[in-house]
Amino acid sequence: MQTLGFDRLVTNFQPVIDIDSGMVVAYEALSRAFSDGSPVPPDRLLRDAYRDDLAAQLDSAFLDSALRAIDTQSLDTPHSVFVNVEPASLAHGRVPPELIGAPPLVVEITERALTHDPGSLLTAAAALRAAGHLIAIDDLGAEPASLALLPLLAPEIVKLDMNLIRRQPDRTAAMTMTAIAGYAERSGAIILAEGIETPAHITRARAFGASLAQGWHYGKATATTDETPGIARLRPKRGRHALDVSDEPRGTTPFDVVSRAAPVKLGDRALLLQVSAFLEERAGAGGDSAVLLATFQAEDNITPATRTRYEALVGSGCLLTAYSTGASAGLPHPARSVVVADDDPLAAEWDVVLLTADYAAALTAREIDRTRHREGFYEFSLTTDRALVRRCARALLSR
Repeated sequence: MQTLGFDRLVTNFQPVIDIDSGMVVAYEALSRAFSDGSPVPPDRLLRDAYRDDLAAQLDSAFLDSALRAIDTQSLDTPHSVFVNVEPASLAHGRVPPELIGAPPLVVEITERALTHDPGSLLTAAAALRAAGHLIAIDDLGAEPASLALLPLLAPEIVKLDMNLIRRQPDRTAAMTMTAIAGYAERSGAIILAEGIETPAHITRARAFGASLAQGWHYGKATATTDETPGIARLRPKRGRHALDVSDEPRGTTPFDVVSRAAPVKLGDRALLLQVSAFLEERAGAGGDSAVLLATFQAEDNITPATRTRYEALVGSGCLLTAYSTGASAGLPHPARSVVVADDDPLAAEWDVVLLTADYAAALTAREIDRTRHREGFYEFSLTTDRALVRRCARALLSR
């Protein structure tokens, strides 16, 4: 562990409280590192680990420490403990081996993992759920761009960034509050407010819809757990429209998804270009809560004008991914360019999939006769059904 910058780890437990009853419903495992008897600042430890490509190794050491402490405290009630997992441990859709076969936990994934590589995160989340764990998103609200990705990951628990509770309300707080309220209503997810230190913070947490809380107002992290969690209270409710978190079958395309549920129409390229442009404008209006996924068939359909528009969208905070055959689209960071094989069914589609905190739409089309490309006639479907749009997005991101 010396190479990681410490020689000892200590795991303590901070209670998670039901706001109405004051009962402990779970604990969060918080591990701290020490070197030569002195604490190592967590931010510095994590920064150095990412710099030295040791973040996954660091995460493994922290998980080992947490699981040993969980066993010592006999916290074996399903989902009675929250543990943190870094994005580096979920790269390429993998899952930390420590969590395979571990007792059912609540796995906290930091918000920055949502925007870093959403496709890998969806794969990893599916594997974690298959192992019996629940998913919690940590620090939601720190990056507004992640709000549109919420229904794709579909976490059972949403942890609010403490700054939402503590700072003066602004437009970002209002947007976050509205998006979280809509997501919780649809999914039945639990909202947890962290960083609670005063009665005023509790009032604000309730306003955001939180039913659970943690923070120094309720108690600091300690080495022992004196109260057994009343974990039955932690089970997420079933929302009015339960979210499907299963991946589409391999090879499924947005056209496959939408055309099975919505009418297929005939349209020409000029009309579809205008619809595509409209959706791009809506993405820009959504600002830093928009996710835009677009397929282009051949890479030469990504014109200089397209790149200019997309650079502006990326500059506004939109999370953008472009799919095309041939060369990479070469879009500016943090946009992603995915190269599609010529024989992939996706190569025959023109798709524009848009998700924002309060809007969803998918245009998906297939050219009727590619040998008559100049005429430009397509069969297409257009939907604003959020569930269908979410499935389209998952079909693309799973690639």
